[in-house]
Amino acid sequence: MIERELKLHVPTHARADIIKRLRSAKARRVSLHARYYDTPERELANSGIALRMRKEGRRWMQTVKAPGPDPVSRLELNHLRPDGNLDLALYDNTSIQAVLNTLSSPLSLRYETKVVRLQYEHHVNNTIIEIAFDEGALFAGELELPICEVEFELVEGSPTTLFEVAKQWTHDFGLMLDPRSKAERGDTLASLALSVQTSKTGEAIVTSVSRPNNHHLFKPCRAKPPKLTNKLTPASAYLKCAHECLTQIAQNAAYTAGIDTARANSSTHMEYVHQLRVGIRRLKSCQKLFGEWAPELPEDALEKISNTFNQLGARRDIDVLRTVIAPRLKLAGMPDIRMPRVGANRTAPASLTSSPSFQNALLDVLETLVIFGDTLQLEAQPDNAAKKQGGNPLPKYLDAWLRAIVKKGGKFTSLPIEEQHNVRKDVKRLRYCLEMCSGVLDKNLLSKLRPALEQAQEDLGELNDYYTAETLFHDIAQKQPQAWFAIGWLKAMQTQKQKDAESHFRLLKKAPRLAGKK
Repeated sequence: MIERELKLHVPTHARADIIKRLRSAKARRVSLHARYYDTPERELANSGIALRMRKEGRRWMQTVKAPGPDPVSRLELNHLRPDGNLDLALYDNTSIQAVLNTLSSPLSLRYETKVVRLQYEHHVNNTIIEIAFDEGALFAGELELPICEVEFELVEGSPTTLFEVAKQWTHDFGLMLDPRSKAERGDTLASLALSVQTSKTGEAIVTSVSRPNNHHLFKPCRAKPPKLTNKLTPASAYLKCAHECLTQIAQNAAYTAGIDTARANSSTHMEYVHQLRVGIRRLKSCQKLFGEWAPELPEDALEKISNTFNQLGARRDIDVLRTVIAPRLKLAGMPDIRMPRVGANRTAPASLTSSPSFQNALLDVLETLVIFGDTLQLEAQPDNAAKKQGGNPLPKYLDAWLRAIVKKGGKFTSLPIEEQHNVRKDVKRLRYCLEMCSGVLDKNLLSKLRPALEQAQEDLGELNDYYTAETLFHDIAQKQPQAWFAIGWLKAMQTQKQKDAESHFRLLKKAPRLAGKK
């Protein structure tokens, strides 16, 4: 069966109020102790599969979960068991059997969860939603992570109502979307807590790591381009890309808000914010590329996400000034200057990303994508539909973008600053979309194009940092005249970076035309 579920993190301040609401709804309390199994090489996790044996009160339940059609849906097979021993024969003649047959090592315990669950069935608008509040911990070796989350599972009825209920709870309690399942969090924890070594006979031996360092337990979520093929219709390709972009946004937003990242250092938190903003840019790029095949995303949600993007960008400008530009100026001989501090009137990134308005904007976008995916399923076309419709149009679109960029870039040094800024955004958009669509582009052509495009983007990014820094130093110079040294240095660097960028555009002009052949 397909399980459709939204999982939202519960901040500490909301715990008591949620328990109060659940108790008023006469929620049932049950203790859950789950053991998750995989090979030492994490073969199930690498296939997106989670296998667990869970004691639910007095009964045992064996469950396997596998990827579904969208991030909130999973294939789920449940079997009541007489005891806590796994029985893999239950998956004979299922899609899971093929994966189990290819495992190179025996399954063993990787991590566990122990939670107390409060759950009840919520009936509204001819829809049944099971609402469950889980509180407890994940355990792997010497490490553990807290669990404090609410799950909204659609038992029967409308997905729209599922999202409406989740958004209302988010508004009421400040819940936060966390794309990771317990299994994904547990797998990451186990990867740090457990060590895998190979014996002389080739057997994998798993041991617990003594005092593992969990300061960098959860790394920033970077882009992971989906596997597109020429058999996909543009609408189906869009959906894969859009979901991946939204996952990057939501996961880094969760990390920025402090979920599992309290011990991460300041540079890691800066990278969470950076990757969050990259995800937003990529989603906008995805919408532009697939425009005629994509649904319209909610305008209010996009506005909120864009406002958050801009506020986080203003914060990043100060961070770059202090950690990148100022050290370079110091080496160049700049006199001592009191650098600006992050103003008290600036909202902290954690507050921005955990705000109910931002979180509900993410849920609005996710809902639109899920409903669009359901519509595509109902209108399902055969795998070769794209070819019958005249082939994949994406390479043609991307090639047109590239030619337009090259035309502008050929006279980059003479462009007004605002137009240079637009070219920088065009380059980013093209690069993001090339990576998203890499599965349907000629790898040889892409390998020739990528280096010059990456270097152009890097130079344009530095140029933009220099422009932003110049504006900030003009403000500083009003009270600290020695800041004029920085302004002069920055103008010289701007001139150099403009020339560097134009040289890369000349290289891009020689790049071969993009094609859709594989």
